[in-house]
Amino acid sequence: MTAISIQSEKTDEDTHRFRAIAGSRESVGRTPGEALDALNAQLGDSESGSLIIVQQFQSDPYFSEEQYLRMRALLDNQRELTEAEQRELEQIVKDELMASAHRADAIATALGR
Repeated sequence: MTAISIQSEKTDEDTHRFRAIAGSRESVGRTPGEALDALNAQLGDSESGSLIIVQQFQSDPYFSEEQYLRMRALLDNQRELTEAEQRELEQIVKDELMASAHRADAIATALGR
């Protein structure tokens, strides 16, 4: 199964588009589904998978609203961060990574694994 990441991007017109990425392959669409469909068209049968997990990129039991809002603020100003803010961003990204591991564990438990 190939891992696929779908990311939201702002365009110059201040609208959103979505980029689906699997290894060195990418596609863009107006919706996450459109980007995923375009990417799946590039993948062969051996690379396509059937399990799709959608994360809303908001707070949850593993990553608080306060952490999420601070991470967004730091990411929105990433080019202008002080050294202390850069270290804070690195730590909060590590915290979100740990939250992702907890989410994955919860999914595995829900699936009976």
